[in-house]
Amino acid sequence: MVTTRKKRVAMTEKLKKDVFMACVVRVSREILPYGSFKAVGETHKIHPRTVANLWCSTLKQIPGYQPNTPLDPVSLLANVPETAFTTKFENSGRNPKHDRDMLLQEIKNIDPTARRTIRSLAGAVGIPVMTIWRMKQSKKLKVHTMALKPKLNDDHRLNRLFHCIAKIDKNTINSVAEMTFKSMYNEIHIDEKWFFLVRDGLRCIVTQDEPPPKAISVSHKSHITKVMFLSALARPRFNHTTRQEFDGLIGIYPVGEIDMYVRASHGHQPGDLKWCNVNMDRDLYRDMLFNFVLPDVKKKMPIDNNIILQQDGAKAHLPDDDPLFAAKVTELFGDPTAVKLYTQPAQSPDLNVNDLGFFNSLQSRYYQTAPKDALELIEMVEETYKNYPAKKLNRIWLTLQSVMNQVINQRGDNDYTIPHMKKKVLERQNQLPLSLDVTAEASTYPLDILVD
Repeated sequence: MVTTRKKRVAMTEKLKKDVFMACVVRVSREILPYGSFKAVGETHKIHPRTVANLWCSTLKQIPGYQPNTPLDPVSLLANVPETAFTTKFENSGRNPKHDRDMLLQEIKNIDPTARRTIRSLAGAVGIPVMTIWRMKQSKKLKVHTMALKPKLNDDHRLNRLFHCIAKIDKNTINSVAEMTFKSMYNEIHIDEKWFFLVRDGLRCIVTQDEPPPKAISVSHKSHITKVMFLSALARPRFNHTTRQEFDGLIGIYPVGEIDMYVRASHGHQPGDLKWCNVNMDRDLYRDMLFNFVLPDVKKKMPIDNNIILQQDGAKAHLPDDDPLFAAKVTELFGDPTAVKLYTQPAQSPDLNVNDLGFFNSLQSRYYQTAPKDALELIEMVEETYKNYPAKKLNRIWLTLQSVMNQVINQRGDNDYTIPHMKKKVLERQNQLPLSLDVTAEASTYPLDILVD
């Protein structure tokens, strides 16, 4: 016969007060009647001895109380101290063998390369693995992921700094209120991204008696089916012209062409459609801008002038003063300055909303699907892009402003950590700002000259 051990009840501050009050209520003729501890214990589902210990320990903390004296319920409730029911779980248990403050100081002196795992850190300090694990569980230690970032020189840092300062709203520079960034409603960020059919290390949840899914086999990791996409994003907002919400999704376009199989194989028949990737060069990039991006900008963008098309400095991208681009803009918008190309600072993917967070977020959503070939991959990526939440995209644009604040604080460097501002909480409370306040470090620069 298997016996089940009863779960121990945590004696919280509220439970202690309730138990003591129940005992006080039972006081009759200046004494606590026999059987009161058992009755109160049954009511609150705790052992009678626990009730007795709590009663006796609380009485000892009442000023002026003497054992074996008549009990007065009114006097007991009036004189019981507030600290009588305080529960201090952090002071319970035996004292640790190793002083935590000394361990933390010793860990700080160890090279970060020797702290990759709990076991390696425990070996470097010379203490048991469980000690390190307990310190991690008690929030004294945390895991930090070191990301690779582009290497910057002085010119890179200077250009990044000028780029971020130029995003400050010039109308707020000399105002009494805090300086803020521009709303960035006239910007469109474009960039390319490879999407793979599968990736190594995909995880799934299986039941205890279920065999694991069949492993995906490829001839080589470099032969995994992939498709490049060109993405164009603007900031979501309310379109006062159409009286509808603009989701900020200009479009996502696969780079390549559809062809047909000539011969039969185990996976296809002659005449079946297939996707062929094409190398992105300047002519193809210009063609995609002219035939896809600019027409969608004219169709979807709430404004039709002073639009900035921000791109990175890839060799295939157009120069900012490309004459053919200006001619195409004149043809579509009637004004060569309606849409301008702008190349972002070099080595700065963190200043483009696509690389900053959108591509990773879209990829995590896309991997929840199961495409079988490149054509299904394109269909599912486009469907995932179409259903991307506008509120989430707006939060990425606000994160970009947080990044620009950090770039200004670091004088153009990329060695920073993005601070959490709890955007989801502010959004639920309808307190999410349109633009963030500019860091005080910006006031040390000649803003009247640098801000465009």
